[in-house]
Amino acid sequence: MGLECKACGAPLPSQATSCPACGAEVPPLAPKKTKLLPLAAFMLIVILVIQAYMNKPDSESEAVEPAPAAETAAP
Repeated sequence: MGLECKACGAPLPSQATSCPACGAEVPPLAPKKTKLLPLAAFMLIVILVIQAYMNKPDSESEAVEPAPAAETAAP
């Protein structure tokens, strides 16, 4: 996708400061800013949820198992 002059619609070179067709000034492109804070917050929440799930005690493993019944000797 190429750049176009907003005044005349002519194609612009990527580093142009003015339009070669009409002479209109081309505003500089703003650098793309990455939003790291929301991404970092999301990843922290995911890690905490996974950690909480992994530390959750198993209901079956913590249940008290009954002692095995003593075997009776056959007469």
